Amino acid sequence: MPHSRPSSRRARRVTGWRAFALVPALALLAVGCSAGSGDDSSSGSSKGTSLKSGLGSEAKDRKVTFLLAQDPGDPFWTTIAQGAKDAAQLLDLDLNMQTSSGDQSKYNDLIGSAVADKPAALAVVLDDPNKYTENVCAAQKAGIPVMAYNITQSGKVGKCTLGFVGQDFEAVGYLLGKRLLADHPDIGKGDTVLTPVEFPDQVYAVQRHAGVQRALDEVGAKSDILGTGIEDSAALDKITQYLLGHKKTAAIVPLGGTPHRNLPKAMEDSGVKVPVVGFDLAPQIVNGIKSGAIDAAADQQGYVQGFQTVIQLGLLLDFGLSPASINSGGSGLVDKSNVGVAEKLAGKVR
Repeated sequence: MPHSRPSSRRARRVTGWRAFALVPALALLAVGCSAGSGDDSSSGSSKGTSLKSGLGSEAKDRKVTFLLAQDPGDPFWTTIAQGAKDAAQLLDLDLNMQTSSGDQSKYNDLIGSAVADKPAALAVVLDDPNKYTENVCAAQKAGIPVMAYNITQSGKVGKCTLGFVGQDFEAVGYLLGKRLLADHPDIGKGDTVLTPVEFPDQVYAVQRHAGVQRALDEVGAKSDILGTGIEDSAALDKITQYLLGHKKTAAIVPLGGTPHRNLPKAMEDSGVKVPVVGFDLAPQIVNGIKSGAIDAAADQQGYVQGFQTVIQLGLLLDFGLSPASINSGGSGLVDKSNVGVAEKLAGKVR
């Protein structure tokens, strides 16, 4: 997941939906979301080598404020942070990275502080359609270019950003639903699929669920949403207790990294083994794919989200090039056929 604390966001086809698993794993980067280890902020500075074109040196003001919604020690946000730092080093940018540790009010304050600090550019996660509008638009009015990543919003706040780097949640939800049904054609009318997610009302959860449900609607299956929060122990307990009370659950499609990485243990503890496909990557998910507990995972490529967000801002600062909106992936799935690459890079850029 995308993700921070509560509030209410796109392969080559060979034959059928299984073909998506054949997409080269190198095209599939990134994560799962959960709570990190306390309040933290870090700075990444560059010392990159500028090019003859002027990329990496043209603009005198090279300070970029990059705001994380969760701690950079979290498996998902680690990959985002690393991507941003790598891009800053390449383009000789002074990266000021800060986190709100999942506190939306603090995150809004960080945006406001960035406006007062007047960096050359700003990168934000918009996990709420209304909470950050005033400060984000204040940054834009102050002449500070703003890029959104991971989760974006339309409407007024969207008009105050220049571009977005992230996953098309609904499209990938539909992809996962189709993969589940292709692998398990016995799932059909009247069956219930559990869709656990950290925060059911957040935009990433709503859109991912909409995609999964669209696929389930095609066969008459239902879904049951379970809010788990981002704490691993609480998520494990909630999923385990649900499975103990709902042993006829047909399958599970976790909509976020926290429930996904805790599913193998929850199924083991409850004695309920059902098909699983889900969002995001983490070491536990990689191990689950290897063991067969998880059929496939959609990788939203957190490294790409951090890297491309900073690259777009660097191109704007040096050359005045308009930032682009970039789909960070998920159209290919990680399964047993390509999990080796994901395992090798887990905790770094995957």
